Formats: sequence, C-alpha cells, structure tokens
Amino acid sequence: MVDRRVEVVARLKALEDAAAPLVTFLQNANAVQELRTDKQYNLQMLNDRYQIGPDQIEALYQYAKFQFECGNYSGAADYLYQYRALCTNSERSLSALWGKLAAEILMQNWDIALEELNRLKEIIDSKSFSSPLNQVQSRIWLMHWSLFIFFNHDNGRTQIIDLFNQDKEEVDELCRTLEEKEDSSCTASDQFSCITI
Repeated sequence: MVDRRVEVVARLKALEDAAAPLVTFLQNANAVQELRTDKQYNLQMLNDRYQIGPDQIEALYQYAKFQFECGNYSGAADYLYQYRALCTNSERSLSALWGKLAAEILMQNWDIALEELNRLKEIIDSKSFSSPLNQVQSRIWLMHWSLFIFFNHDNGRTQIIDLFNQDKEEVDELCRTLEEKEDSSCTASDQFSCITI
C-alpha cells in the first residue's frame, strides 16, 4: 500500500510539472482574456508568448483525468473545461466533455450537468460516426448518464420523457441489430463486441 501511494504521488507530481505552464497561464485572468474563439490563433499565441505548446495542452488533459481518478471532481471539471477550449482534436475534446459531465454529476451540480448533457447530445446528433452502431451506442450512453441528472433535476421528469422519446428509434435499431446477431447464433461475447465496436 505504501508503494502504491508513492507511485500515485510521483505520478501526480510529474503531471503537475508537465501541466504547470498552462495551469499558471489559466490562473492569470488578464492572460486568459487574450484567448479567442479561434483555437488555431490561441495555439499560436500560447506558443509565441508563453511557450505553451501541444505537449502542455495534452498534459492538462492527463492532469485533469488524474484529478478525476483521485476524486478531485471540481479540479477535473475546471481543467477539462479549459482543455476543451484549447483542444483541436475532436475525439479528445469529446472525451473531455464526457469526463466533465461525469464530474458535474458526481458533484451533484445538476444544472451544469444538464448543460453538458445537452452539449453532448448536440455533438452526438451532428457528428458523423464511423458506423451507425457507434452513434447508437453513444446515444445509449447519453441516455444512461441522463438518468442521474433527470432523477435529481427540478425539471427532470419532463425532460427524460422528451429525450427517451427522441432516441426511441435508436434503441429499437440496437435491439434489431442484437436480435439479428442472436439469430445468427453468435456467442454473447460476439454480441458484446457488436455493441462496443
């Protein structure tokens, strides 16, 4: 147990050091005001003026993820929000948004969690996925996470009905796909692989 603690503290220190230039920048309100909605401009400005590059931005993601894993959901949510503002990789940005949603749910910030849920829904609805099954899977995960919010949010009962009615077709499609796989004598493992592809 002591060895594990030493390992975790060492990893925390390494991640803090790697993300430190960007964290310091983000704590400076005047410097943050220089950021614009144009991510390419921001990356160039950060690199030119503050010597902050893609490595430090990626380090911020890893640091936020580690904060989440250690139970510091508030810190994780803040860093993931900042990361998304700088990230140019759409897949990584989506992953950060899922993480921020989870952090807000765990902190029971239902209003903010609902905003993040709606952002995710917009992205899932507009994003082109590698296969329709991947989009269905994302929508089902969205429905799963929405339960935490809707059962605790003031207007949740109405909103859950709206969301589930909108996504009813996707659930039906997933069920049809699973039934087809079952009819073709697939093993349970094969069916699981079908869902997680």
